[in-house]
Order: sequence, then C-alpha cells, then structure tokens
Amino acid sequence: MSKKLLSLSAIGKDQTGIVSSISKILFELGCNIENSTMTLLSGQFAMILLIAYPKTSNVTKIKTKLKSGLNKMGLFSSLNEIDDNTKHIKTYGDYVISVYGADKPGIVYNISKYLSDNKVNITDVQTTVVGAKEKVYIMLLEIQLPNKFKIENLKSAMNDLSKKLTVDISINQADTAEI
Repeated sequence: MSKKLLSLSAIGKDQTGIVSSISKILFELGCNIENSTMTLLSGQFAMILLIAYPKTSNVTKIKTKLKSGLNKMGLFSSLNEIDDNTKHIKTYGDYVISVYGADKPGIVYNISKYLSDNKVNITDVQTTVVGAKEKVYIMLLEIQLPNKFKIENLKSAMNDLSKKLTVDISINQADTAEI
C-alpha cells in the first residue's frame, strides 16, 4: 500500500469506548494505526496515534470524520499531515534510566536538563507516584546518546544527581530486540 501519514493527538475526560470509536472510524476509512500511545491520567484519557492512509484517500474526508468523532466524545484534538521519514529515524532509546525515590519537585527538571545540555535525546518518559502512606516517585526514561558520548559520563552525572536529589538512579542498556 502506497501510504501517507497523519498524527493525531487527543485528550479529554475518560469514557468507555474511546479506542473502539476512533479505531472504527479509521478502519472504515481504510486507515491503519501504525504506532500509538494511550493512557489514563487522573480521569483524563490521552492518545497519540500515527495513522497511515492510502495516498489515493481524500485526507480532508479523513480529517472531517475523525474530528467529528472526537468532538462527539468531548475530546480536544490536533490532527496533522506528516512526512513518512520513519525509515531514517530511530524511535527507540539506547538506554533506560530508572529513578526511584521520595516524590518532590525538581526530579524531572534536573535530570532532563542534564540530558538536554548534553544533547541526549529522550524518546520516552513515564512517571508515576505509588504507595498509600509513603509516596514513591518512579520515572523511566528511554534515551539516545549522541555520537561519541561516553556512557561513563552519563553514569557519573546520574550518580551526582542521585545524591543531590536523594533518589536512586540506574542506567541499563535498552532491549531493542525485534518483537
């Protein structure tokens, strides 16, 4: 199938049937969900989809039907045409940084600032707070190191940040085996 791509991001109050409704519209229009992330955060459902559609399709019709379906569910959305350059972009991380510790402001900022300052690309971030009495903050980051960046430098910096933030930080090579 010769294809084109759309990115869809949507967020709104959670309700049963969001995924089913959106995927039905896409299926009926001959579209394919190639990549996605969807999650529930404090009663808000959020999704980001990479949608492939045949080059012969009417993209205006696809956008109109999707917007209509999203609006009926009360979801705020953004829909954009994008270039299919995925063959040249690595979308997964080389390493995973795991952070565990008492929840407090500044954890995400301090770690992401170091990474940004050193041109380390973050490809995925997940955070959560767990625990009924004692709250534990958990953050997982997938990262891509720039060429010639030494992992020892990252480990040393994360060790320093671990002490400064009083959290445990570990770094492991990502498992990028094909599924």
